[in-house]
Amino acid sequence: IGNATACDCEVMVLSYKRPCNDTSLRHVEYLYDPSTSVGSGRNMLYEAAMARDQRFLYYIIMDDDVQLEAKDKLKIPNPWRTFERSLLRYEPAIAALTWTDVESCYWCLKNQYSYRKKLGCELSSNDHSSDFIPVVHFDAAFSAFHRRAAACILPYVTTFENVSAIFH
Repeated sequence: IGNATACDCEVMVLSYKRPCNDTSLRHVEYLYDPSTSVGSGRNMLYEAAMARDQRFLYYIIMDDDVQLEAKDKLKIPNPWRTFERSLLRYEPAIAALTWTDVESCYWCLKNQYSYRKKLGCELSSNDHSSDFIPVVHFDAAFSAFHRRAAACILPYVTTFENVSAIFH
């Protein structure tokens, strides 16, 4: 993300612990709000993005601890550009990535398979040939929203956020 010449992107970073005054990357804007939480912080970023020129096709929201790596450690020089090319090629309404944490990923896949089975569109649990599967459950730690879908889904409802971070 740090290379402004490699992408047609703008990056907004929200911090809550302390402000960041780094001005070395011209396409990165730093926002600061010490009172923000997960959902309200994502909403703040979304509102800041909507206040700008809305020429972007996707809005990608990610947590600070997410690391984007290629599937099966393929020798892909830049997973970010690969992800962006996939978005442009398939134009999904929402794209979410899987976890490398085997337990989380297994639970998610297991539930997706059982849900698809109910709908009559199951895949074999041994079929891992597809890079893309319908998503039923996903963690919002890394999500890409098409601009038309974003208008319907965002901002997040934060009514119960004071009860649990899960409710966002």
